[in-house]
Amino acid sequence: MKNFKTIITVIALSLSTVFTVVANDVDPKNNKETKKLRTEMSLLIGKNIPVKLNKTTTAQVSFTVNNKNEIVVLSVESNLNELNSFVKKKLNYKKLVTKAVKKGEVYIIPLKVNVK
Repeated sequence: MKNFKTIITVIALSLSTVFTVVANDVDPKNNKETKKLRTEMSLLIGKNIPVKLNKTTTAQVSFTVNNKNEIVVLSVESNLNELNSFVKKKLNYKKLVTKAVKKGEVYIIPLKVNVK
């Protein structure tokens, strides 16, 4: 029974180490390529957002770039479901002009939407 617990513990530690290595997020504030990505994404989203807002809202957009240099949105985290679906619709599988991105890497970009 002690061996079984030891084996389970070793497997759990191994998996947690592997998952933390795979989830290599990029900080947008310290990286030139993510600044270019953020600018390009804001152009893709546009200025007219058909979501009614009472106050300034923020969201976290997690995405990766596939081999065709297209954005693949993994998740959008905000308090408004309408904003989440709008951002996914506007960004998912849109071609990027920026070439200096790492394919398959997970990027997290903050998004701020101001009230008009």
